[in-house]
Amino acid sequence: MAHARSLKPQVLALLADADRDNACRELAALDPSKLAGALFSALLNRDPLIGWRAVTAFGLAAARLAEQDTDRARVLIRRMMWSLNEESGAVGWGVPQAMGEILAVNPELARQYHRILASYIHEGAKEGNFLDHAPLRQGVYWGLARLAQTQPELAAAAAVDLTAALGDPDPAVRGLAALALGRIGAGRAPGALPALAALAGDQAAFDFYDGWEIHPERVGGLAAQAAHRWGELAE
Repeated sequence: MAHARSLKPQVLALLADADRDNACRELAALDPSKLAGALFSALLNRDPLIGWRAVTAFGLAAARLAEQDTDRARVLIRRMMWSLNEESGAVGWGVPQAMGEILAVNPELARQYHRILASYIHEGAKEGNFLDHAPLRQGVYWGLARLAQTQPELAAAAAVDLTAALGDPDPAVRGLAALALGRIGAGRAPGALPALAALAGDQAAFDFYDGWEIHPERVGGLAAQAAHRWGELAE
């Protein structure tokens, strides 16, 4: 653990680097098992951008762990799952996003754990994993949108819940659900099109993390892009 603690200042400095390519190259060169420890701390950083960039770095760490030993990457995922369990006593800030990033960059882990990620926004099961804390659920929507970017067929496991989220009062949830559904595609979420089209005029905005920077996005723009991708709305 001492070495993991000694990495924290270096990791924080890299996460503050505006040069994404340089930061990611340097982060990927670090011992992934030690890097993960520093990143859990970085998720809680007071600077939201640092916390978000730690999400991206978790993908790098998990990819390296999986190269060395897939079981070690699974242990990392299970640690994240435990932190989202009420019995853990932890809040799990940033963890759903980090899970989504890890699954997005590792197809094998995605096949094993995509339904777990989707379960965090599903209220139907009597003994499900639904996250009661709204800010944590918001992170799940980002994670699903990120998963849908690389594994749309797996993210489709959440298509019904994502469609329902298009009516959520939180603009970030509506926007991220629209983004995820656009990436999943009409063939896997046919019932979403009317709701997406109805959201095209939604002018509400939210802060969106694009993989290294945070910038404002409008719900309506993401919904219109999703519907247009399905060939139903003109630009």
